[in-house]
Amino acid sequence: MRSFAPPLRACALVAVAATLSGCATRQSMDAEYEKALAQWQGASEELLVQRWGKPQSEEQIGSGKWLTFVVDNPGAASSRPTVGISIGGFGIGGGHTSIGGGVGVSAPFGTATPAAPSTCTTRFLIENGKVSTWTFDGPGCGASG
Repeated sequence: MRSFAPPLRACALVAVAATLSGCATRQSMDAEYEKALAQWQGASEELLVQRWGKPQSEEQIGSGKWLTFVVDNPGAASSRPTVGISIGGFGIGGGHTSIGGGVGVSAPFGTATPAAPSTCTTRFLIENGKVSTWTFDGPGCGASG
């Protein structure tokens, strides 16, 4: 009976691809958030407040004002156990077939501590009743867009 073992190089490529596909850089997240905020260019103050809620603060400057919104994106810690079930089969010519299955259970170790929230502070400059520009800062920006 033959055993199946994928080449080491193929396994390494799959591992690298899986790692890279799940990662977003701070720059790419900021660029996506900037793109989302650009859609507010020229929007009315009323629409902005309707969609974003009451601003954390307002600061008058010259003929305009800055509206500041602070959003906390909560951490994702969990204290619930998980269960996974799998079944599979593999056949190699000659009438030999292998079938296998398994059950995996994970339980939290100790007490789960929630991750710290990621805060994003976004400021919109309102001039003549419309959004003219914006700024943002914080690790939570772009995380939820």
